[in-house]
Amino acid sequence: EGHTSSVTSFGFQRDGRYLYSGSEDGTIKLWDLRNPTYSRSFDAKAPVRSVALRVDRDEIISGDANGQVKVWDLSGSGNHNGSNSISSSSSRHNAKSQGLL
Repeated sequence: EGHTSSVTSFGFQRDGRYLYSGSEDGTIKLWDLRNPTYSRSFDAKAPVRSVALRVDRDEIISGDANGQVKVWDLSGSGNHNGSNSISSSSSRHNAKSQGLL
């Protein structure tokens, strides 16, 4: 059991216990590598293009095909803490000015 379409991005937690992944199926999954299935799943509602773990907080940041950047809370309900639409031509500047970088 896992993603139902191509995985587009993934990474590992610093100690290597968890893997996180994003997919064309519009989901982000958190995997505890000691178990055969994912431990949490988040619905981005659009194909996920990138995922990153924010190491100083319990958050995953995702970017999707609709140009949305979302911050997902891993410590509580798993809801995303808001999203920002970022155009590809000025994404670094906008993300930096919005406190995302």
